Amino acid sequence: MTLMELMIAMTVSIVALGLIYGTYSAQQRSYTNEQLVMDMQQNARSALAFMRREIRMTGYNPRAHNGIDDNLVGGIDEAAEGVVEGFKVVRGDRLSFSFDLNGDGDDKDDNETIIYQFKPANDADADGIADTGGADLFRYHRDGSGDCSALAFDIHAVAFAYAFDDDGDGQLDTFPDAPNVVVWAWDSDGDNILDRYLDTNKDGVIDAADAVNGAALAAVVPKASIRAVQVWLLARTRYPIRGHIENETYVVGPRHIAPGDGYKRTLLNGIVMIRNPGN
Repeated sequence: MTLMELMIAMTVSIVALGLIYGTYSAQQRSYTNEQLVMDMQQNARSALAFMRREIRMTGYNPRAHNGIDDNLVGGIDEAAEGVVEGFKVVRGDRLSFSFDLNGDGDDKDDNETIIYQFKPANDADADGIADTGGADLFRYHRDGSGDCSALAFDIHAVAFAYAFDDDGDGQLDTFPDAPNVVVWAWDSDGDNILDRYLDTNKDGVIDAADAVNGAALAAVVPKASIRAVQVWLLARTRYPIRGHIENETYVVGPRHIAPGDGYKRTLLNGIVMIRNPGN
């Protein structure tokens, strides 16, 4: 073999190896990106499913109206009935609710008063948007304590809205001038009274056409009238995706979010009807 033939063979081999490496690198990058997206979607779906299952039980009180006839007051044994508050905090950035899981007549035990929210250090302005673009969403599981665990990872934003039956007709309230559109509202000032609604153009869809932060309700609504909860979760990948620019605007409850970065996101939304209204 001459020197020229050897050099040609080496050049061809180097080019072939470069092509093989480039193909492998592209495939590996594609696999990694797909895995990041799958992990993000699974993380958000699992969290939303868990939240819906728990929220549905708000106000559950197995000792309510149980028919015991000793110490009756107004036909109801108040001592046996127990006290379960149900909805406690109904803000846009967090939700707190309770139920009597062990049937002992109160909602003070572990896993009976639940709070979903970012830690204050991750959402200093309490708008439901992680200050750094992504943080753990926590589930607090005892009233008046700091006991909590991470419910979902790399959540960019969370939001809650509430539908209600304030007139007591057994149906979710709608707008007087749009009788087929359910009113989804939230408590904007932390007093546990619904005071703003989201669907400002009253077209039945909460989207970018609606005003940021919604609009004021004509009349405020007490949290005892709530019959349904709507949840939004905006999750992002753990790391940026090479070559990806997120240019979509996401509507997460009362907030409109336009990231403009290299993370890929998914927005999940779910509605929960409450099984135990009035308990």
